[in-house]
Amino acid sequence: MTRNADIYRELHATSPAGLVVFALACAERGSGIFQALAEHVEGEQLSGILELAWSAAAGDADDGDSAATVEEFEELAESFDPDESDTSFFVVQSALLAVNAIALLSDPRPARAELSGQTLETLLGDFDFRLSGQTAVIVRAGETPPPPGRLQRLEQEAQTATMRALTALPNGDVASREFLDEIRESCRAARDEIASATEAVAELAGWL
Repeated sequence: MTRNADIYRELHATSPAGLVVFALACAERGSGIFQALAEHVEGEQLSGILELAWSAAAGDADDGDSAATVEEFEELAESFDPDESDTSFFVVQSALLAVNAIALLSDPRPARAELSGQTLETLLGDFDFRLSGQTAVIVRAGETPPPPGRLQRLEQEAQTATMRALTALPNGDVASREFLDEIRESCRAARDEIASATEAVAELAGWL
């Protein structure tokens, strides 16, 4: 799969707060996966982690609460089977995006922010293969990887839009509640499309 390499390179010149915003946007879009697949109680718990991530970025959450929530998620994740043929793998991986955004608040490294983007691209690339009926192709050194599918391309375009919003911000206050709300709102259409695609994948795979 062709990755969003240009955007990931830009992360190395992005402020620590900007890295958090990038990861939060990935988490918001990726939440469509666990919202479609998780059981009701688990879905509420994971949505709570996402809400905390946004609040923490705005400075409205206690550091202790953030640490405790990450710990609770780690305990919850242990109850899931990491088999890629099962829903739990996709639930955990999509929820980890919110956990990673929280971790970036204390460890703002470009590589960690990139991990959010790469993870979501991988999950959606898998869905593209499943929905298209194609089989995975091994790309050898020197060969051109296949172009991204619809969902992965959707994510790449959304990542680009987030980065452009960050660079266009006049006063540089990426942690303002107003700006964070705008970024979150801009993710909703893609999140809903991802949720719809996740349901289609689940039906094909017999998960539902």
